[in-house]
Amino acid sequence: MSYTSRDALLQDLRAMVSVVEDSPIDIFNDEPRRQKLRSQINSLKAAVARPLETIFEDLCCQPHQSAAVKIALEGKWLEVLGDEKPKTAQEIAAATGAEPELVARIMMVLTATGIVKEHGVQTYGATAITQTLLDQGLADGLRHFFDHCGPSMINLPNYLARNNYKVPQDVKTGPFADAWGGKNTWELYKAEPWRGDIFNSFMTRWREYTRMFTDIYPAANLYEQIDQTQDAVLLVDIGGGSGHVLKDFAQKRTGKGRLILQDQQAALGDIESLKDQGIEAMPYDLFTTQPVQGAKCYYLRAVLHDWPDRACREILTNTISAMRKGYSKLLLHEAVLPDINVPAYGAFLDISMMAVETGAERTLKQWHDLLGSVGLRIEKIWSADGGLESVIEAVLDG
Repeated sequence: MSYTSRDALLQDLRAMVSVVEDSPIDIFNDEPRRQKLRSQINSLKAAVARPLETIFEDLCCQPHQSAAVKIALEGKWLEVLGDEKPKTAQEIAAATGAEPELVARIMMVLTATGIVKEHGVQTYGATAITQTLLDQGLADGLRHFFDHCGPSMINLPNYLARNNYKVPQDVKTGPFADAWGGKNTWELYKAEPWRGDIFNSFMTRWREYTRMFTDIYPAANLYEQIDQTQDAVLLVDIGGGSGHVLKDFAQKRTGKGRLILQDQQAALGDIESLKDQGIEAMPYDLFTTQPVQGAKCYYLRAVLHDWPDRACREILTNTISAMRKGYSKLLLHEAVLPDINVPAYGAFLDISMMAVETGAERTLKQWHDLLGSVGLRIEKIWSADGGLESVIEAVLDG
């Protein structure tokens, strides 16, 4: 078995140093270079590790890390480290009621993986990751993936084998429903509301770290040739939850036109508050005919990745029925995956969507195929972060 040569390793190391040295600004303010450096580090790690180390540490023991983090999180051990002063296992145990030996054993996993810093024998301190996990919304992300997505992901290999390795196409019989006694994710949220609360907490916080569509797409395009009538609708946010995107847009808008937020009644939140911000809330089911006819723009953020192609075509057809040819635009705020070298985040998100929602992240070709199949044509795609944040502008074809 051959391994990477000394000269090749040195070449890789020099390339990484060059990425940092050649950046005119701090690497954390230069996102393309930072991502390139991450990719190089991952490649170097793979080159230095023996195959058996990778198989055991990165593959076999992947769940161990998540379990250890969740134990420390729910046991409030990480809170004890929140003041950034090193604490012993005995001190953490005394503050939380845990047994010192258990604290030390779980902390071995967290220090080995960089979640917590080791300051001495059974003495621990917080890292930037520790502090991030103390943010309620972001910690709820870990809870969501561990408690809600985990069983479906673990079930995925057996599910696919039993179904002759076909791409799941029906949320009612997909891997999630198979793992949860026939309930799809939405039905489980309804049966156990705490799960939906955790997911919404996570998504609300996560979206603060992601771009608004106006950070990617030139919002001035929306005002081109817009109807000047009093009832003209500028933007319909379909499946927009409590209005995070529209609230931001309302503050930045430079022209007239009604703003309409659509989602399930329970997701819309404080309707009176939305009204005060110039936003009309409208209960709506994606799988019914779009009631708002002839709007300038219909916008969906991270909606279609929840669904397989068949369901997406139904959602799109319902939207198309309301679009006015030569006037209306469809904006899809989604990932557009590259054909090769897909970043780990995009790849993991894709398989997660398959396991939980029977959905998918899509490549450029897949987006063209999907939209073309219902009579839409992609006019242009605006992208950031290597396509993981993209806005697809589509219009009625023909």
